[in-house]
Amino acid sequence: MTQPTQTNFSTQAIAEREGRFRALVTATSDIIYIMSPDWTVLQQLDGRGFLPDTAEPTEDWLQKYIFPQDQPAVKAAIAEAIQNKTIFELEHRVLRTDGSPGWTLSRAVPIMDEQGRITEWFGTATDITERRQIQEVLLASNDLAEQQKRFYETITGSTPDLIYVFGLDYRFTYANQALLTMWGKTWDTAVGKGLRENGYEEWHAQMHEREIDQVRSDKKPVRGVVSFPHAILGSRIYDYILTPVFGEDGEVTAVAGTTRDITEIRNAEEQLQVLNRELHAAQEQLNFALNAAGIGTWDLDIATQKVQWDDRCRELFGFPPHVETNYQNVLSYVHKDDRNRVDKAVQAALIPGSDGRYDLRYRTVGATDGRLRWVHCKGRAFFDTGGQSYRFAGTVQDVTDEVIARRREQQLLSLVRYNNDHMSIADMQGRMIYMNESAKQLLGVGPDEDYTRFSSGDFYDADELARVQQHVLPAIDPEKGWKGINRLKNKNTGEVIPCEVSYTLVTDLDTGEVIGRGATVRDLRPELKARAELQRLATMVDVSEDFSNYCDIEGRTLYLNQSGKELIGLGDEEFKGVSLYNYHSEPSNRLIQQTVIPTIYREGRWTGRLDLVNQKTGEVIPIHKQMYLIREEITNEPVAIAGIARDLRPEIQARNALNKVIREMAFLADSIPAVVWTSTPGGQLDYVNKRWHDLHPGKESDPLGDAWSGNLHPDDAERAKLTWQKAITSGEPYRIEFRVREENDYRWYLVQALPLRDDEGKIMKWYGTNTDIHVQKELQAQKDNFLGVASHELKTPVTSIKAYAQVLERVFRNNGDEKSADLVGKMDRQVNRLNSLISDLLDVTKINSGRMQFNESTFSFSELVTETVEDIQRTALKHIIRRELKYDGEVSGDRDRLGQVIINLLTNAIKYSPDASRIMIYTQQENDEIQLCVQDFGIGISPEKQDKVFEQFYRVSGTREHTFPGLGLGLYISAEIVRRMGGRIWVTSTEGKGSTFCFSLPLTITNR
Repeated sequence: MTQPTQTNFSTQAIAEREGRFRALVTATSDIIYIMSPDWTVLQQLDGRGFLPDTAEPTEDWLQKYIFPQDQPAVKAAIAEAIQNKTIFELEHRVLRTDGSPGWTLSRAVPIMDEQGRITEWFGTATDITERRQIQEVLLASNDLAEQQKRFYETITGSTPDLIYVFGLDYRFTYANQALLTMWGKTWDTAVGKGLRENGYEEWHAQMHEREIDQVRSDKKPVRGVVSFPHAILGSRIYDYILTPVFGEDGEVTAVAGTTRDITEIRNAEEQLQVLNRELHAAQEQLNFALNAAGIGTWDLDIATQKVQWDDRCRELFGFPPHVETNYQNVLSYVHKDDRNRVDKAVQAALIPGSDGRYDLRYRTVGATDGRLRWVHCKGRAFFDTGGQSYRFAGTVQDVTDEVIARRREQQLLSLVRYNNDHMSIADMQGRMIYMNESAKQLLGVGPDEDYTRFSSGDFYDADELARVQQHVLPAIDPEKGWKGINRLKNKNTGEVIPCEVSYTLVTDLDTGEVIGRGATVRDLRPELKARAELQRLATMVDVSEDFSNYCDIEGRTLYLNQSGKELIGLGDEEFKGVSLYNYHSEPSNRLIQQTVIPTIYREGRWTGRLDLVNQKTGEVIPIHKQMYLIREEITNEPVAIAGIARDLRPEIQARNALNKVIREMAFLADSIPAVVWTSTPGGQLDYVNKRWHDLHPGKESDPLGDAWSGNLHPDDAERAKLTWQKAITSGEPYRIEFRVREENDYRWYLVQALPLRDDEGKIMKWYGTNTDIHVQKELQAQKDNFLGVASHELKTPVTSIKAYAQVLERVFRNNGDEKSADLVGKMDRQVNRLNSLISDLLDVTKINSGRMQFNESTFSFSELVTETVEDIQRTALKHIIRRELKYDGEVSGDRDRLGQVIINLLTNAIKYSPDASRIMIYTQQENDEIQLCVQDFGIGISPEKQDKVFEQFYRVSGTREHTFPGLGLGLYISAEIVRRMGGRIWVTSTEGKGSTFCFSLPLTITNR
């Protein structure tokens, strides 16, 4: 039931609205529209041709009909009308049917229901486009007129000048605010009035009326000056001009006037006249002062670069009077060495923002006279309000005399400051005023120390100061001064310094008053030292055993020392003036004239052999003489000839004696059966005795140098040369056995050499001998052969005996016969000793015959040492072997042979320290070597026997020799094994305290 009723109601409401809308459209010519309650939908629109009609509701009506710039205002007015439920009314622009903008006056009324809710809006819009256009044109015209009015009023109102217009009836038709203020009136009370009504006096009013008539008739401006009272400022002076105003017909229709208050200008002109008179007087005084001081003035126009200067300034630059010049021309007459500096200083002064000041000294070269002058230029730049320089002016003064005087003063000060002599000045109370550098150094004053705080008394000891004050200072003559010896004192070291002092009195140039004392001091220490040296030298020459003489340039003898007088047989007075040719032999005189004199003139000296003649005995004395030409120090002219000679007779006698000894030594060397030879420090043979030549006839020079090695057996040559080179390098004695070819066979020689050293230990020469040991070698070979055969033959029965002994020991022990078993055990140990001796003998024969074999392998060195020590420790019941093994690397070599060496050193240590309880064994790496040392605390070895312990069959002898059995082969075999492996073996020992046996192997061997 409800729905049909509502539907009927809505349909009815719409019908009523349609009816009202059509009635409204019919009743008015305005645009009609209906809007939804919230204005979001335009329900209907009848645009009446002004706006496009709407056939159906639309929501984009705002963008379609409303001008974009007015849309915010329309929205604001709608929002306000909806909120207040009031009529919407607004003039705004719309987009017309043709798309162009138009103006409308829009009004809309809200339609409300019974509850007061807005159900829709009915509105009309009237086209007001034409009205608005007219208003805009009118407003624009009014604005322009108002703008022009404000423009003219601003111009006339802001100027201090009086601006006015007269009608032809002499009445004011216009007066600006400045004129009204001067009158003390307003526009209404002044404009339209005449001259007299505005306060002009009769004479003044008549004057202006005549001038107005004149302008009207002549149609030309009139100008004048008049005094007129000001309402505020009182009586003022005015400059005025009246100008005709023409109409369209060319006739004067009015007269415009402008008046300017020139009271301040007139007052300033009067003050300026006074200032000009004062300035003129000051300028005359300044010119007088400048002329008196020799100062010139200049003025540079920056824009034109022209220089205005006075006659003095022209003179200083050497320009003639009345010649125009510019800056560049002036700059060209600045000295070339100063030109760039001057220009830079000028440009710096002209920089905007600088203080513009300019102060410089430089040289000029006169434009016409070419004269060099020093000038001192001062000036400043002037800047406009924009900061740009427009003027540069200043003064110039000739300072040539001042510069020359200052240079001379500086030169004099430099001469004084750096003079080698002490120079100082003190006042009459003795206070120091000046000290030069030499004085400071002499007296101990630091370079930067204030010397004015010292007095002269600080540089004397008490007694000398009293002598100077009481006797020297009063004796200073005003004109001649005083000169003598004083003893000054260095204030730091206290050293007393003998000096030659010259005092002068310093007087005031104006009054002649004595104001101080100047002192020039010469340090006498160098002179006294030189005198002492000269005296010592003269004494040395006089007592010298050498002949010394001194002759003039003609050869006349001026001085002859005591040895010289004795040598030539002349007394103290006899030699003076004697020609040097008188006491030389004739051959020597010819040599002196032909060779010696020309040489000393050319080279300054000559050295050689001459002969003197003793004037009493006639003996001819051979001498070695040095002769010198003495020249004058300043002129370099020859002034004398000096000579020093050595008597050669002792030397000749010594040489003859030496030659005799040499011949005897050569005879001795040739007489012995051994070959004797000498070598240079570098190893080159330079002498062999006759024995060599007897063995090698026809080959006198073969062994010299290093040719000796060519005679060696091929198997021995390389070893011999390496051993010789090692001895040369180390300086150790040279000892070796090798074979030398003699005719068609080789013979064995024992070769030994020792170095001869100078006082500093440097080798000067090697002396050596070659001893023939061929027979001994053959006997040794026979012995070795016998020992080898015997050793081999003994090996089998000894081995059998050892086996039987071991079997018997076991049998006796099994049968319980311990006593017999112990005896057989002792026999087994003796067999072991015998077996060891046989092995040593076999090793010796192998060493001597060169048949000892080495089986190389790589093994742990510390492991070998440990195993060996443990084996020896098992049988060494009385000794503890302590180990300090610091090398844990590997070794390449014959493990068994190296173990044999260690066993020998350990067993010897035990054997020769019967009363000790410990043995020490060390290993370590030293530089490029591995070292092993075994230390015992036994009987020790005396120093003279230590070098022999490594020899074959050598045994330590002494009162206890019987206690230590053996053949003396163990250390010999050990030494040979170590040497064959490239190492070395040695012993250090103190008799009664023990021995330390060491061997070393090079790392190059052990690390192969």
